[in-house]
Parts: sequence; C-alpha cells; structure tokens
Amino acid sequence: MDFEMFLLALNILFVLYVLFSLSTIKHQLKMITQHLNIKEIETQKVSNAEIEKELEEDFKN
Repeated sequence: MDFEMFLLALNILFVLYVLFSLSTIKHQLKMITQHLNIKEIETQKVSNAEIEKELEEDFKN
C-alpha cells in the first residue's frame, strides 16, 4: 500500500511538472512574439470538397 501511494504521488508530481513546463514555454513564446512584434497569421479554411476536387485534378494530370 505504501509503494502504491508513493507511485501515485510520483505520478502526480510528474504531471504537475509537465504542466508547469508547458506553462513556462507558453509564457516564453508569448514574450518572444511580443519582443519581435510577430502577429498571428490568419489561417484560411478549405472545405473537404475543394481538397478532393484538387486532388482529383492532380490525379488526372
């Protein structure tokens, strides 16, 4: 029982470490983008029908 509790505590600590690391990386990335004045690029969505049509045209050629 003690070993299982130890493993549970170890797993919880590992998850907290990963979450903290990801949060730190996100914060650093935000600081870098602000420092370099980088704006987010707007993405354009393409429908599945358009993709299929383009692939069929490429396949025919």
